[in-house]
Amino acid sequence: MSTPPIPSAYRFPDEPDAVEFRSFTHGLQPERVPHMMEQFTEDWRQRGVDAWNEVPNHWRPDADETVGWWTLPTYLGDEFVAPLLGAPPETCILQPSVHWTVQCLLSSPEVAARGTDVVVPETAFPSVLHSVQRWSDLRDLTPHVVAPTGDHRVDRSALLDAIGPDTALVALSHVGFTTGACLPDSFLQSVAERARRHDALFLLDGYHAAATRPIDVTQLGCDLYVGGLLKEASGSAGNTFLYLRDGLELAPRLTGWFGNAAPFEFRTEPSPHPDVRRRFLGGTTPVAPMYHAVEGVRLLLDVGLEAVRDHSLALTDRAIERADALDIPLRSPRAPTERSAMVLLEVPEAERLAAHLKQQHVYTDSRRNEVLRMAPFVWNTREEVDHAFNLIGDALDTGAYRSRSVDAAGPVT
Repeated sequence: MSTPPIPSAYRFPDEPDAVEFRSFTHGLQPERVPHMMEQFTEDWRQRGVDAWNEVPNHWRPDADETVGWWTLPTYLGDEFVAPLLGAPPETCILQPSVHWTVQCLLSSPEVAARGTDVVVPETAFPSVLHSVQRWSDLRDLTPHVVAPTGDHRVDRSALLDAIGPDTALVALSHVGFTTGACLPDSFLQSVAERARRHDALFLLDGYHAAATRPIDVTQLGCDLYVGGLLKEASGSAGNTFLYLRDGLELAPRLTGWFGNAAPFEFRTEPSPHPDVRRRFLGGTTPVAPMYHAVEGVRLLLDVGLEAVRDHSLALTDRAIERADALDIPLRSPRAPTERSAMVLLEVPEAERLAAHLKQQHVYTDSRRNEVLRMAPFVWNTREEVDHAFNLIGDALDTGAYRSRSVDAAGPVT
C-alpha cells in the first residue's frame, strides 16, 4: 500500500469509500480548522473591537508576539505565504480574491504609464482575461491576446514576440487550467527578461502551481505573483495572496480605507499606505477566513514542498500509465518538468463520465465537456488512482455512462 505524506491531517467526508481528486477546485479540510474557527468566535466574543489591535497568536502558538486583526493580512503573508513562494520578507499579503487584486493592479497609473498593451494568452483563466478586457473600456489599455498552439498550450514563441515597446503588462498563468501544463522556469525567466527590457510589468497567476511544488518567485523574475489558498492549500474561500517584487512602486486608484496611511485620522484626502502591499486592501478586511487560511499551508510546509511534489509526480506517473493502457489521450503534459498536479484525459462526454464516477464516490471534474480532470494529491494513494481507472475503463468499455444525467445541483464544478 502506498502512503500519502500527510493523510491523517485532513478531515474526510463521511463516505468511507470516497476518493477525492479535486484538489484543483477545493482542498480537503485540515484537522485544525474547527479549532481555529472556535478561536475566532472566542476572540470576537471576548475582545470585540479590541481584537483589531490584539489577539493571541493562534497561528504561531509558540511565538512570543501577539497579533491583531489589523495586521493579519501582512503577518500571515510573511509567516506562511512567503515560504510557500520562496519570497523575501515583507513582500506578501493575503487578499480576498485574485479578481480584486488584478483590478487594483490595472487601476494603478504606473501600469498605463508603461504602455498601452496587456499581453495575455487566450488560455489564461477568464478572471484575468476578462479584467483586462473590461479595463480597456475605461482607460488606454488594450488586450493583446495570444492564440494558443494546436494542442491548447501557450504559444511561447508568439508570446515572447508580442512583448514590445507598447507593452504595459504581461499576464500569464503558471499552470493552464484546461491543460494542466506548467510553464517551465526557463520560459518564465525569458518572459521576465523581455518584459524588463521593455519596461513592462510581469504578473504570474500561480493557481494550481503554488502549494504543489517548490517555487522561487525571485528566481522566476516576475513582478507580481497572485494565487489562492482555496485549492491545493486547503484554505477555503476568501483567502488569496499577492506577492510584490521588493521595491516595486504602485499606487492603485481602486483601493480602500484600509489602504490609507492613517485611516483613523479620518483625513479628507487619501494618502497611500507606506507599505505598498497594504495599498491593495479594500475596506474592512474579512477576518473570519484568515483564521482557517493557512492551516493547509502549515501542513504542506511541515512535510516539505519537495515531498509534496515527489508524491504528486508518483501518482500522476501512475495515472498516465493507466491512461496509456486504456488508450486514453492526454491533454496534460507527460514530461515531469511541465506537469502540474493535474492529469487531464480527453474522453467523449467528459461531464457524464465525471457524473458517473461521482455516483461511485470517486470525485473528478470536467472542463468544457472535453476533458476529465483529476489531481491525486497529498491525501491520495496509488491504490485510489488504480481504483479510479478501473471504473473509468469499465465505463468506457460499456459506454453506459453516456446515458448518465449530469448533476444539476448547482453551477459549481
